[in-house]
Amino acid sequence: MEKLRLPIYESLRSISKKLKGSFHALPIQNIKNSRDVILSPGFVKALEQTKNLELSITGPFFDSLTDPSSFIDESCSLLKNIYSSDSSLLVSCGSSIANKIAIEALCNTHDKVICQNGVHQSIYFSLKSSNINVNYIDDIACKSDIGVTGADANSIIENLKQAEESGTPYSVLIVNSQTYDGICFDFKLFLEAVCQIAPNLEKIILDEAWGAWSAFDPLMKETSAIHNARIFSDAYNKNIVVIHSLHKTLFTFRQASLINFYGNSEYADRLIGSHFRNHTTSPSYPILCSSELAIFHANEFGKEYSERSRKLVDKVRNFINENLSGFEIEENKTNSKYLTTDPTKLWITCKSHLFNGEKIREHLFNNYGIYISRYFKNSFLLNFHYGVNDEIVEHLINSLLLMDRRIHTKNEKLDLSIGDVSESFFILYPPGIPVLKPGQRVCENALSKINQSLFDNTSLLVVDGN
Repeated sequence: MEKLRLPIYESLRSISKKLKGSFHALPIQNIKNSRDVILSPGFVKALEQTKNLELSITGPFFDSLTDPSSFIDESCSLLKNIYSSDSSLLVSCGSSIANKIAIEALCNTHDKVICQNGVHQSIYFSLKSSNINVNYIDDIACKSDIGVTGADANSIIENLKQAEESGTPYSVLIVNSQTYDGICFDFKLFLEAVCQIAPNLEKIILDEAWGAWSAFDPLMKETSAIHNARIFSDAYNKNIVVIHSLHKTLFTFRQASLINFYGNSEYADRLIGSHFRNHTTSPSYPILCSSELAIFHANEFGKEYSERSRKLVDKVRNFINENLSGFEIEENKTNSKYLTTDPTKLWITCKSHLFNGEKIREHLFNNYGIYISRYFKNSFLLNFHYGVNDEIVEHLINSLLLMDRRIHTKNEKLDLSIGDVSESFFILYPPGIPVLKPGQRVCENALSKINQSLFDNTSLLVVDGN
């Protein structure tokens, strides 16, 4: 009998063996490859044990997530104290469901909604399925050379103002707190402006999927959704929901999410009802356990993690600026006083036209076990989440150094762009056939072949055409 083929299991097992560190998300996956982690006593052991808690037990021995009355209820009360919220709801099936829960609870068909264009797809789908009237405000470029966009905060404020003046005010505002690319709202300034010019705006949904860590960062906290939701809900009588995708930046299993609410009891009750209707009645207990563990851990050690992240970002920035000539740092820029930048995100550009972001991404993973997700043209993005530490950064630096040396071992004539006219023969061996000949214009196909040769160690010969 043939051996049973398990493609998902076998693929993930192979990838797990190769992976040395991720600069994307899910900090928990870096723990197994690192020793230098800020951990409370027993944290790793407790986290390891949570995967064994896949149980099917409810009351009276445990509790019900959708109708908590004992242990889960007690945990959520502790979370309310951490986040200073009026209610906190755990979600074990992702922020897409968390967004649906929030929209169904806060939005009605008679609501007039203004929404940032750059929000998660689940927000679009939930609004559309509810037949809600929405005005989407396009995002604008913050740094076009690396494809970074951010909310058009000024247009959002202007639209709110005009609607109030015309007697047709918006009742709901929805924005993305932090983009993956590293552009964040300064909610201290933005919500102040919004609340002053839009007194009829009753409900605000802040999707802070990539910013669960910011509530525990002493510097980012001042501009975060969590901190300012409490302030402006109290000061202007607003109902504000903040949604976190915990597994993206904290040490939780996925899909761990959290809904924090600030406002009156009517909408708090509606959130509970929506949570009951939309959440699975069979939640993952390991996810719930890891959420509780990670949040309490971040509450205790968030300052240390934040300080370490900044030091590691500076370490990589300084190393590239001082030691590598083939790479350079791209500093994020904002387009409004209402926006700020995420200090845990670092964009790096390769100066050579031959090394595009896609190939760099492939090379880093295939040769060094370093995973990155976002790239654009010749640039790629590093996310210094809680799981990134000194060991992983040292591995990254050494990998970039080897790549930088490879760039300079190639003849300067390799610095080609599409449309250039070749002055030489470019010959790949094997098979020994010229990719470019003297006088031939460089096309995308030829450049791609030359590019690939630099990564797979194929012999590339450059012979003068004279």
